Amino acid sequence: MRERFWEMVSEAAQDEADAVGFYRRMAEIAPCRAMANSIEDIARDEMRHLNYFESLLCSRQERGKNHRGRRRRETAGGRTLTIPTIPDPYPSIQVECPNPEYARLLLDDYAGMVSEMTAINQYLFHHFDMPQELADVAQMLEDVAIVEMHHLEILAELINLLGQPPMYMDGQGLFWNASYVPYLTGCPCEQLKSDIQAEQIAIETYRRHMELIDDRYIKEILARIIMDEELHLHLFSEAYKTYCSGR
Repeated sequence: MRERFWEMVSEAAQDEADAVGFYRRMAEIAPCRAMANSIEDIARDEMRHLNYFESLLCSRQERGKNHRGRRRRETAGGRTLTIPTIPDPYPSIQVECPNPEYARLLLDDYAGMVSEMTAINQYLFHHFDMPQELADVAQMLEDVAIVEMHHLEILAELINLLGQPPMYMDGQGLFWNASYVPYLTGCPCEQLKSDIQAEQIAIETYRRHMELIDDRYIKEILARIIMDEELHLHLFSEAYKTYCSGR
């Protein structure tokens, strides 16, 4: 019975993924913008459902099982990482044409104060500092940091294609600084709270940049990155609820 439940969760996740793709294609050919916006709202609802089912598959109780949507790889020390991801593939990395203004916006996502560069270092430090009794949270943080490294690589390629070198700086030319990391040493619940806030801000910023960028290829890539960030937000929120609620 238990195995059948997880099979049904996987089937539900696949159905939701198919629905998201269907509604997005439908929105692209809608006869007017208002209708396209409404259909995109439906797609976002389906994405929330997808993220929920995928987060179930990534839940702590099921860690270590090779469910769809979690890539597995061995570390140099022989430990298996189960990297949280969702089934939608990343779009091809391309731009319509070079655009320094778009590059400036993406530099904020790339290496600004709240950025992929900050997230990688933040989650890794919290991983290193997490107490032994929260070992599963520590592993999750490392796994999520690896996904953020992929996002960093994607943004670097986009910035390069847009005509700017992907240096570790924000859109105003300020170089990335390790003081951006909220270390919160010895305070795992405060660390998780800051991780949740980082994901919330990242999602809001990516959505705002999607509104400002009129390049269909970049929009598709940012929308796909947001899907990962929404999953990370859910995972962090569940960990906080499990270990920190009531404290």
